[in-house]
Amino acid sequence: MDAALSQQIAEWRERIDAIGGTLRAESQSNEALRQLSPATEAALREVGVFGLCSPTELGGVGAHPVLQTQVIAEITSHDSSAGWCALIGAHESAWLASRLPDSVAERIFADAASRWPVTCGSIAPEGEAERVDGGWMVNGRWGWASGIHHSDFVLSMSRITGQEPEPGKPPPLLCAAAPKSDVVVEDTWHTLGMRGTGSTHYRYDNVFVPDEMCLAGFERPPLRGDGWLARPTVTFLTAAGYGFPLGVARRAIEEITTQATAHTRTGQRSSIAEQQHFQADLGRCVALVEAMEGYGQHLFDELLSAPVDSLEATVQMDDRARAALRWAHQAAEDVVRTVHEHAGGPAVYSNNVLARLLRDIQTASQHVIQTQSAYIRRGQHQLGMSVRPGL
Repeated sequence: MDAALSQQIAEWRERIDAIGGTLRAESQSNEALRQLSPATEAALREVGVFGLCSPTELGGVGAHPVLQTQVIAEITSHDSSAGWCALIGAHESAWLASRLPDSVAERIFADAASRWPVTCGSIAPEGEAERVDGGWMVNGRWGWASGIHHSDFVLSMSRITGQEPEPGKPPPLLCAAAPKSDVVVEDTWHTLGMRGTGSTHYRYDNVFVPDEMCLAGFERPPLRGDGWLARPTVTFLTAAGYGFPLGVARRAIEEITTQATAHTRTGQRSSIAEQQHFQADLGRCVALVEAMEGYGQHLFDELLSAPVDSLEATVQMDDRARAALRWAHQAAEDVVRTVHEHAGGPAVYSNNVLARLLRDIQTASQHVIQTQSAYIRRGQHQLGMSVRPGL
């Protein structure tokens, strides 16, 4: 890691440390509200994390992928819902900033220094878009809109009515952005974990989207921005995404270190911390987190400069990045399950941090980008098989 990147990471760590007390204090409020509390949102806006992945031309950070990982890990280690909303807002705001036409992008981001226009939404093709004068009439219902309650714009992906796909090609799709005021936000987010993220359903009910609010296709390079933002779309998602399980695992070790010293389980004469089988498991978990740190840094450094000169190279890069993200989530689950088991009775209560981390990492691991198919596809590459684009 070069000196400039190390300095950036240190500066961001100081920023996040300054809001860490707020993020931890608001964790229970986020859970109860089923969305980020106003204080949590304000803290994230204060440090400017929603512009982390966006192009510098519009006031974004244009962060190196290793910096993205570390920033999201730091936030997540204070509160996992805040970390998840930070990475989703940073990703989808970057899409808005990099793929809207020049004139509208400059207008939307004109006041970004005082209030960054946060974006959320889904790019699963669940809607229908019909061509009308000057734009599109969009209808549909989507889920998984993490951070929608504090967002300014909401994305949608729709099939275009009346257009049939060309032979051998995917159906024509439209990615549109609408102000949140034009979108119906449903109240469906009642979940096992990630309760504070507000990742609920939303609808476009006959929403008119002008042409200027339609994003350039994700299969093409962005209109502005370079570096990690110009990597293939799935690869782009993995660096900040990798910070989430890393932050969860860090917090789990921090918590069990404190709880094990303070708690003696029923029937035992010494604290959890004094038990050698716990010490061995803790040492293994610490080593696993260190491996996560090192692997992520090595991988994203390598992928940042790797050539992408063909569709096959794009597919291989995306699948390699996805497999790494899948492994990081599984490693974090291993850490959290291990320390939760050692924590004893207090950890069964829902307000115990380890209980929340267990719920959250298990829920986040259901995300489509890090499902078992990531390993299947990685294995197919290793076997020399032909692997189609996609997930």
